Amino acid sequence: MGLGLTIWYPVGKGKGTDKKSYENYFRKIASIVPDWETESYFDENGFCVKIVPFEENVYGSWEEGMLCITAKTSSAGPGYHAYLVELLDKMGIHPLKVEDETEYYEHRDFGLLQSSMMGWLKALSERIIEMAGESYSILSINMPLDTVPAENGRFACCPLGYIEKEFFERAERNEVSGQEFFVWWNEQQDAKLYKNCAMSLMWCDINWLAPETEVEQRAIRAALSCLEKAYSMDSKQDYPAAEWMELAQLSEDRELMNKLKAIFGEGETPSVGYLRKNINSSINGWRVEHSGMMHYELDDNGTKVWWDDDMTIRASTITVKFKEDVENKSESLLKSVLEGETDYERFSLRNQETPAAIQHTQIEEDGELLWQTRLFAASENVFLIISIYYPERALREKAIEICSSVVAP
Repeated sequence: MGLGLTIWYPVGKGKGTDKKSYENYFRKIASIVPDWETESYFDENGFCVKIVPFEENVYGSWEEGMLCITAKTSSAGPGYHAYLVELLDKMGIHPLKVEDETEYYEHRDFGLLQSSMMGWLKALSERIIEMAGESYSILSINMPLDTVPAENGRFACCPLGYIEKEFFERAERNEVSGQEFFVWWNEQQDAKLYKNCAMSLMWCDINWLAPETEVEQRAIRAALSCLEKAYSMDSKQDYPAAEWMELAQLSEDRELMNKLKAIFGEGETPSVGYLRKNINSSINGWRVEHSGMMHYELDDNGTKVWWDDDMTIRASTITVKFKEDVENKSESLLKSVLEGETDYERFSLRNQETPAAIQHTQIEEDGELLWQTRLFAASENVFLIISIYYPERALREKAIEICSSVVAP
């Protein structure tokens, strides 16, 4: 449930309408977020571009004689929606067809755009209140599906932090401001936007560890730059002083640390950041719960890897095509996966109907003895393998706990 727009442009029917021209335009879109570059991917079927860190990709797909651009905008807010429309206008190509769920493309009235976004929030809140009596974990709203906070007694989470049920009750009665919910509420690129961008990065992207990957370094740099820019524009806002100082410490910027202490004092205990606690990560539809304070990367084989000083988790899935009709695909698949394996035992996941097995061994890697716990699980024609490595036998219970958290699609 969200708002956005879909626009079709002609291909090869006028100046600048060939595929290469379109691709060049989207490759060159500059980021409005300091120290954060736009991300893009192109292939023969189309492309995707991530213009800001707090909204989903803009997608382009090649259709017969057309380029179809689709984008969700309600996660970010009306400011982003208007900005995206302006970017598309600058291509200078008259569209063949426009579907804008806010109708902003036609009327260009920013006040009406804000009203449309608030109408969407009201409808969303009504649905959330209806669901409040149903059994569910923490609600994830406008959040990336790959990583969401684990159940922790809170009602909902969004890019700007936790939200309780009372907020949606007020939104249902039209008693909230868009400033409370949307990252980019105003039309301008103002101090509120840059502070909110930093808050979104701190809540959703930063793992609060000394950075070991370029992605981690970039998130910290961007958050620091956004906070600095926001403060230079408006120093009166309520800034997350403790988290700001923690980011300065993680980036080893002693000068900034001293400057922030002079402004804010010692600061309180940091609390912003979903990754400070356990998270649920997606592995091609499967979910596993683990500490959010781990580094992450996707290796060349498509395996997801999380690690910290104590443990490394490697997770991947493989899809199998059965040669003949099989009555119990999950059990049959697990049995075939376990052929040749030894010292394993059957294991129960959260959804106990999913067949699974666990295995504990000791291995040598780069001259170091490590304990290894492996989980094998099957659901229809897909099996999951999670391998957890740790240096001390005492960490086995933690590894088992991670395995037992797994939920099949």
